[in-house]
Amino acid sequence: MKKPKEEIGICKLCGEKKKLSFEHIPPKVAFNKTTRYYSFPSDEYYKSTNLLEFKPKGKIYQGGLGSYCLCKSCNSFLGQNYVRPFSDFVNIGMDINSKYDFTVVPFTAKNQKPLRILKQIASMFIAISDPILTKEYPDFLNFVLKPERQKLSDNFRFYLYLTNEGQYRQFGFPTMTNIHGFICELAYSPYGYVLNINNPNILPELTEITNFKNFSDERTHEFNILLNRLPTHLHMPLDFREIDEIPTN
Repeated sequence: MKKPKEEIGICKLCGEKKKLSFEHIPPKVAFNKTTRYYSFPSDEYYKSTNLLEFKPKGKIYQGGLGSYCLCKSCNSFLGQNYVRPFSDFVNIGMDINSKYDFTVVPFTAKNQKPLRILKQIASMFIAISDPILTKEYPDFLNFVLKPERQKLSDNFRFYLYLTNEGQYRQFGFPTMTNIHGFICELAYSPYGYVLNINNPNILPELTEITNFKNFSDERTHEFNILLNRLPTHLHMPLDFREIDEIPTN
């Protein structure tokens, strides 16, 4: 099913009622141009007796994952400021996933702009979340809207992992877990991205990248990073079980 070109609604970045264009999440240049996906009520999934064998019956869309959540101006703003650095980082992850089959992968990322990468990740969480996120935490919105801004509350912690096995995930705010508080998670190969809000404890298995905000935006940087490769077989936040660990009835 093809998507319409525009819808009328409230833009999640500028907060104005406008014509909304389709925002690809992640961006098209991050290998999300032709993705086909289902749209179905989440309660159908959670009521299934065998989540691994769940067969969605919703509409099939094509042309990439995303939603009508940004106006054309804000969509262009992200494209001009953050999408290219983010795409460069995604290309590294795709290259690693194609060449190495290790469960833990250390690598060096060269000629990167970590601050802009982090801002693109933050913008994706805004795009998939209820508007209450930016109303409750205007500082988070300002972090995205001002390209050179490095200040961000310590209430927000970002994490990263590699993934190339399982399904995509998209959990926006507010998603509450019993142990880790509020979680936002977006998994789309080659990476999984996690935002943890108001939780001082680290998330096991994941690599924290909150320090990306501390990199100056005046030049490119080189940094070392170590990531776990984790499967996402189930559409549940922070569930990284292997297939043989998941009950089938």
